[in-house]
Amino acid sequence: MNSRQQDILNLTEKYGEITIKDLARMLSVTEMTIHRDLDFLSKERLISKKRGAAVFLENTAKAKLSFYNGEKKEIGKFASSLLKPGQSVIFDNSTTAAECARYLDDSLKLVCYTTSLEIADIIAKRGSHILYCSGGYYFPDSHGFIGAHAENYVESIKADVAIVGASGISLEKGITNPYPMHNSLQRAIIKSAKKCILLADHSKFDRAAMEFTCPLSDIDMIITDGGINKEILEEYKKHINVLVTEA
Repeated sequence: MNSRQQDILNLTEKYGEITIKDLARMLSVTEMTIHRDLDFLSKERLISKKRGAAVFLENTAKAKLSFYNGEKKEIGKFASSLLKPGQSVIFDNSTTAAECARYLDDSLKLVCYTTSLEIADIIAKRGSHILYCSGGYYFPDSHGFIGAHAENYVESIKADVAIVGASGISLEKGITNPYPMHNSLQRAIIKSAKKCILLADHSKFDRAAMEFTCPLSDIDMIITDGGINKEILEEYKKHINVLVTEA
């Protein structure tokens, strides 16, 4: 499953049923591309394809396929190496931020904030860092908390570094994500820190998800993997600091 197909699955789960025309518009691709993606997802029994639309199949959420796991681990490990002793770090609900949490150096003695139940569990088991977790409405899809309670908590934080993910990165459309409620929280997390580091595998570049999060200028650095197209990399480097993992 590629990143776009994951977005299609997320959107289909969110709405229950969604037209191919709307999917093509939201993801900025042709309807023919959506048809091909839906053929794949239906074969995997993740959605049901009917005339002109996709229908989410219940009890398939746990069957979602993982993609770019190796790249995410590389990116998370690289990001963790940039953190300094005693820094305060806020992590969002993204899977790549979770990989960063897995590779934290225990000797750094960080002050960690997160809205992610998964990341809170990872850091708590390490027992080496101070940990604060937001609480709020638990959103199973991201294994994290969202909503007003989580947002109010994040707005009270003044962290040194924010570690975040995104569904899409575009020079024209900025940073985008699929869920409105999660998107609002993402903006608050980005604003809560002096420096924001975006972790994104190469498939996220030149893509746009459903909801606008922030302009590219709100991000201080992007860390990606070596699979990124060299021309795309050079174009983005004209606008933002992009670091590529060596692995």
